[in-house]
Amino acid sequence: MKATKQELITELRQLEKKYEMLVWFARKTSEQITTIEEVKNEAQKLIENYPEEITCLVSPLFGNWHHGFNSGMLAATRFAQDVLSSGVDEGYRRFPDLNS
Repeated sequence: MKATKQELITELRQLEKKYEMLVWFARKTSEQITTIEEVKNEAQKLIENYPEEITCLVSPLFGNWHHGFNSGMLAATRFAQDVLSSGVDEGYRRFPDLNS
């Protein structure tokens, strides 16, 4: 069944939140994750909710690739939402929006 515009926006928001949090996690140092209580708590939630994604992010061999993928997904979901809500010009004006 074809999705409605509102269903698409809802899905994009869920994906945006996921990738925003994964990008946030990747930008934290191990020291921040272990010593700052708020960061530690949020990181633990992410580890529980996205165990495979976090394992990939902390991989010495593949972590940078996964961080790049997550950043691209974050930018793409935000671009699509901007286009759907405000038009193509607005989507390109804000692209790539990687604030987390």
